[in-house]
Amino acid sequence: MSKNGLEEPSGSQPTPKETTPLITKGGENGNGGGKNGGLSVGQTSMLIAGEMAGSGVLALPRALVRTGWIGVPIIILMCLVAAFSGKRLGDCWTILEERNPQLRSRKRNPYAIIADQTLGKTWSVVVSMAIIVTLFGASVVYLLMAAQIIEQLLLTLIPTLTICTWYLIVVGAMTPLIFFNSPKDLTFTGVIAFGSTVIACILYFIEMMNEVRPFVFRWGVHGFTDFFLAFGTIMFAFGGASTFPTIQNDMTDKSQFGKSIQYSFGAILLLYLPIAIGGYAVYGESVGSNVALSLSATPLTLVGNIFMAIHLVFAFIILINPVCQEMEEIYNIERDSVGWRVLIRLSIMGAILFIGESIPRFYTILALVGGTTVALLTYILPSFCYLSLINQTPREGQTPIETPGWVKLLCYEVIALGVLGAVAATYSGLSAVFSSAVTTPCYLR
Repeated sequence: MSKNGLEEPSGSQPTPKETTPLITKGGENGNGGGKNGGLSVGQTSMLIAGEMAGSGVLALPRALVRTGWIGVPIIILMCLVAAFSGKRLGDCWTILEERNPQLRSRKRNPYAIIADQTLGKTWSVVVSMAIIVTLFGASVVYLLMAAQIIEQLLLTLIPTLTICTWYLIVVGAMTPLIFFNSPKDLTFTGVIAFGSTVIACILYFIEMMNEVRPFVFRWGVHGFTDFFLAFGTIMFAFGGASTFPTIQNDMTDKSQFGKSIQYSFGAILLLYLPIAIGGYAVYGESVGSNVALSLSATPLTLVGNIFMAIHLVFAFIILINPVCQEMEEIYNIERDSVGWRVLIRLSIMGAILFIGESIPRFYTILALVGGTTVALLTYILPSFCYLSLINQTPREGQTPIETPGWVKLLCYEVIALGVLGAVAATYSGLSAVFSSAVTTPCYLR
């Protein structure tokens, strides 16, 4: 890796020049895969939606308990803010490609490169570390959720196995699936992850409607800590920006990334709202941190849980891939160095196993990550990098970036919202960690 964070072109690829096209030949419209196997707009939308949808579906009903009905417009607002930020992040990469021909080839760490080119080397390192923390934490949460659902599914058949054992089994089963090179190799996982979520949500919602009981559950009053714990969870639910540049970098036409953002966030919101509102309205204060465990044990719930478990394990594959690529970049591992790549990825899975067995609960972790690194990567840095980039003095022959004033104003407002939300959610998350009973690690039970 060169000093500015850019990979040197491999011997199998021609060195990109000023005449290198921004859009791969054969994929100009961005609607179909190019000859280089790049992602289409639809495939990119599936990857983004498939990555993010599961945690929000399961956790947002409990978030509404902590916020009350005001949480519904907050969910809509944070969806719009996250989509706006994702578009700015995509614009950053498109602008950088236009200005620097060396970027017109696939990179393993595009978000870090954006930070390096706009804010400096220090921010590049911060972004790399934040991505690792965010996606690593999300990966642990997803596998814990999957283990919890599988435990519930098989409780009557294998009552002796606890979530600790199921988590070990899930991690072991997922290990062989983490050796994909990049998002362009993961298209099928996005389709499976998103499709299984849609089916699970439909089944969950039908079951919720079957369980409507008037005047049974009451709604309580929650304080500052609970409210911002929920806010951190909502931030996490839309916090997929850590993987956006990596996914965009594998598109046939990267300038079409904005369309993928619109489609994916629209689909995610359509999944989130019915489950969040239905879970809160039907179960009230009794809804659990994982709404799937609050549903009655019916055939609908059983099938829904199976599809949700499928989503979680396939979304995990999408989430963990950028972590693997970041770690390989940090240790300067060559793409064709199979032995070292296997060692790095097995080490990552070992760490995931250790953290999950040490802290076998996910709601507080989810809220804390949402209020810290997710807030930084999804709600603060995209607009910050974009404003810095458009204010840079272009080199000779480069066209200045013209941005409407309202876009700049929104960027500043999004940054302010992200900072305030991050501070409050982090404080609430830390308070919850230190005020709640310490969970005994699985290996000490």
